[in-house]
Amino acid sequence: MIKRIVFLGGPSTGKTSLCEALATSLNTITVPEYGREYWITHQVNRRLTPEQLLHIAKMQNQWEDQAAEKAKEYLLCDTSAFTTWHFAMHYHQQALPELEQLAKDCWSRYSLVVLCGDEIPYDDTWERSGDANRQEFQAFNRTYMQQHNIPYIEVTGSLQQRIETVSKELALEYSLQ
Repeated sequence: MIKRIVFLGGPSTGKTSLCEALATSLNTITVPEYGREYWITHQVNRRLTPEQLLHIAKMQNQWEDQAAEKAKEYLLCDTSAFTTWHFAMHYHQQALPELEQLAKDCWSRYSLVVLCGDEIPYDDTWERSGDANRQEFQAFNRTYMQQHNIPYIEVTGSLQQRIETVSKELALEYSLQ
């Protein structure tokens, strides 16, 4: 059975870099962030509609399900429906009911939730919304998971330190089963 690992965090917290490095280390594959490419092509004034955000969450889940057929032991997921729901709440102060449900249900898809720390330098690229937004998203992620008793680990430090933290967690989880 494939164990799915999801990486969360505000913008520019190293999720993609960590996924890709771990995929190499674990000899498996990643599921990229569907919403990133979709946003670049479809955004209007840096926004997407609630319907577009629902589409993103559905496609992300579909990409995960398709990738799970090719993965080896672990599937590394660069985002989740929860993140898409958070964008809907942030920009529209609400989410479509179906997106809300996908966000609530997403936690059962993952064996491990990894929150990437925001202590690394912010990479201020044109498609990102600023370091203040990163801090707000980071705080929201942490608070939400704590309030909803969603188990997660937080990784900080260099890329190598983050890889080691996740690897140790996976080794511990494997040894307990």
